[in-house]
Amino acid sequence: MCHSKKSNDITMTTSTIKAVTLIGLGAMGQALAQALLQQGFKVTVWNRNAAKAAPLQAAGAIVAATAQEAVSASPVVITCITDYHISRSIMHTQAVAAALKSKTWIELSSGTPKEARDQEAWAKANDIHYLDGAILATPDQIGRPNTSLFVSGSKTAYDNSEAPLKAIAGALQYMGEDSGAASTWDMGFLAVLFGAMSGFFHGGRVFEAEGLTIGALGNMIPLIAPALGEMLKHQGDTIQSGSYNVPYSSLDLCAGSIDLFIKHAEEAGISSEVPSSIKKIFKRAQDAGYGGEQVAAAYKTY
Repeated sequence: MCHSKKSNDITMTTSTIKAVTLIGLGAMGQALAQALLQQGFKVTVWNRNAAKAAPLQAAGAIVAATAQEAVSASPVVITCITDYHISRSIMHTQAVAAALKSKTWIELSSGTPKEARDQEAWAKANDIHYLDGAILATPDQIGRPNTSLFVSGSKTAYDNSEAPLKAIAGALQYMGEDSGAASTWDMGFLAVLFGAMSGFFHGGRVFEAEGLTIGALGNMIPLIAPALGEMLKHQGDTIQSGSYNVPYSSLDLCAGSIDLFIKHAEEAGISSEVPSSIKKIFKRAQDAGYGGEQVAAAYKTY
């Protein structure tokens, strides 16, 4: 039965609420569902552990008894599961494939570019519009205007799902029709993030060894974030151009700085694992004859 809901002189009927199905209710899936509900979407959910659906049911979501029932309920289906292997075990069944036919499927599980392309190939073979995505956020950041989400794949799928995707992440970015593109961008970002985290952990030990707190270091990083971003952009521009001959910071100079980190670790009795790993990378490039070039020349020996 159709009914209306009136709020702030704006009337919304159930016929105007777009329906979205969400499969996978871990911490991220829960956050996605809550964001969609808060934006007025009719949300159907399903999870292998049905108990996880209870909070969402209380918030207004419809809980499906099976994955097939969940897929049948909406024109847009989002999966947010640990990995593609588990996702395939749920979605690659005859019953679910039939229910997905001609609909839009958005895969937000974690995987590689190849897995995304393989998933798309299966979707195309079953007449399903496929979009692959990567969320650059933690669950508590979902639903914000500045939350980033990379998606790639079928343009039809993107057009069909832009509204619910923007409800999830306001800084939505469509990366093109190559379904592996979103994963590629995500892996590039995470490689930088995890590398920076490793350096931050070592920096924290340096601070603590010298009587400062790691919290102080953490507070300082956002203040210099623009400078860090500019430095990394310069490395990318240098590698892209292939011109390493103007050594603002030569590889030899930077390698000498790393030697100081290793020496300090020995003096302070802390792990030298991070600077020693960097030293190996720099030394390999120095041994190849790139010491007098920009530090970005280390990329040539990867």
